[in-house]
Amino acid sequence: MVASFTIVIFAFGGIEVIGLTAGEAGDPQRMIPKAINSVPLRILLFYVLTLLVLMAIWPWSRIGTQGSPFVQIFNGLGIDSAASLLNLVVILAAISAINSDIFCTGRMLYGMAGNGQAPAAFARLSAAGVPWMTVLVMTLALLLGVLLNYLLPHELFLLFASLVTFAVVWVWLIILLAQVAMRRSLDAEEVAALHFPVPFWPWGQYLAIAFMLFIFAVMASFPDTRTALGIGAAWLVLLSFAYGLWVRPGRDVPGEPEPS
Repeated sequence: MVASFTIVIFAFGGIEVIGLTAGEAGDPQRMIPKAINSVPLRILLFYVLTLLVLMAIWPWSRIGTQGSPFVQIFNGLGIDSAASLLNLVVILAAISAINSDIFCTGRMLYGMAGNGQAPAAFARLSAAGVPWMTVLVMTLALLLGVLLNYLLPHELFLLFASLVTFAVVWVWLIILLAQVAMRRSLDAEEVAALHFPVPFWPWGQYLAIAFMLFIFAVMASFPDTRTALGIGAAWLVLLSFAYGLWVRPGRDVPGEPEPS
């Protein structure tokens, strides 16, 4: 059961994207809190309640043993057409996730390139204002994933899920630490002026940080996920080395890149 935390975190990965959308929102002060507050409701609806319904009509020990639990249940009930429709929904959801990843990666790399923290090529824009280089890189990464899935059909998913879990937990941990550091730097007047203060300060943040460290410990405890933990740690070391080598602290931030 403890090992399942890795897959659970993998399933929840992506909620941090809300922060990146602030730059695109017309009224972020109103829309971002609204989006954040809707996350717990969506989790209850699409995860908790869905699982309760599934386990109410199908033995929990048999769910997911023969493919998608939803498809398995519909097939067991003799509703083959609904199972096919659900497969289509899953495919559309995957496409939506890919679209979200391309958007977030593009915006992140574009911003980093503008700050001199990523290759300048990522700051190039098309005539329509699209960071085409980041889209191209993400497309190549997706094609690489297809190739790896062909070469390693049985081992890839768990390794990929573990790598994503490492990345998600690391991002969440850094967000938490940054938020704690920022909040500590504010005086009482600035704290009172916050429009959307986090609840349960500071114990909620400390508990969340402890949980992130617990997930890392879980990944280190099982051979199937330990490899991903090692790869993730090596990647962080490589990024740190690249940052120290190519990114000059305190350098002037260049202006907005011109479309190419």
